[in-house]
Amino acid sequence: MKIRGSIKEINPLCSLYVIVGLLCLAIPFRTYQLLSLVESNTGFYKEINWSVYLMYALCILAVLVPYVLTLLAKNVPESRAVYRKNKLLAVSAFIFGAGLVADAVTALSTLVLVYQGYLTAEISLVPTALQGVFGILSAIYIIIFGISYIDGRTTYTRYKLLALSPLVWSVARLIIRFVKKISYVNVSDLLLELFAIAFMMLFFLAFARISSGLSNKKAMRSLWSAGFAATFFCAVANLPRLIMIITANGNALPEEYPFALCDLGFAFFAVCYIVNSMKTAENNDALEILDEAEDDIPPVADETYMGDDEV
Repeated sequence: MKIRGSIKEINPLCSLYVIVGLLCLAIPFRTYQLLSLVESNTGFYKEINWSVYLMYALCILAVLVPYVLTLLAKNVPESRAVYRKNKLLAVSAFIFGAGLVADAVTALSTLVLVYQGYLTAEISLVPTALQGVFGILSAIYIIIFGISYIDGRTTYTRYKLLALSPLVWSVARLIIRFVKKISYVNVSDLLLELFAIAFMMLFFLAFARISSGLSNKKAMRSLWSAGFAATFFCAVANLPRLIMIITANGNALPEEYPFALCDLGFAFFAVCYIVNSMKTAENNDALEILDEAEDDIPPVADETYMGDDEV
């Protein structure tokens, strides 16, 4: 029995509505946790209460629901880039690019401070260097991507190797976080970031394949399910931090886990990219309708004469 794409009635964008609903629940609870439960020096919970179990449940739903809906939905877009002007997608790309530059500058500045002896903290030198270098390369590619959607051209598809830069950047960030102390029992800042970057990697893997024209039929489904999950974890990790800063409670945030514009910019970019990709699904539906209409047209009798023309 075929399961993938078996239900035509499911709109793939239902996953977006689910993620928005989950974030409306998770962000207030996460803000409450940062104010009352999270240690400012480690990012771990001081104690376990009902909000911790609720956060577990919301995280699980944010992963499972988009995966199941995307798996069952028939009208998932084709695994190919959409070429048209889209200013909102371009703006999201520029915001994400700015976040990438900020993240890369922070990583490279940390390396300089360690080299000059102004910073004595233990860091992973090679992954941090990769994070800085490929953060800059990723920003260049994402900005080219944004420009392409301003003028409606396919400029970004020519840079196939550069399309891998965001993937390498996210891998470097994941390695840096894996070497840190973490509690897998408590849903900490670090654990939320690990999930965010892990799903971000899956998104960028599919994104690079689609942008380079090397994707298979499953790439867009992988991009959708991973993109929605990464959006949830990026938002639930960073929006409460932003709220804390705006409300003058930034001193309660763990120093090792500051607000990351690149993660919040990615969430905005991923949602805009996924919504824009729905255009290919709409085109597929139109083609199916035309094909069905052509099948209903009776064949025209062949009036070709094999002999002399009639006078």
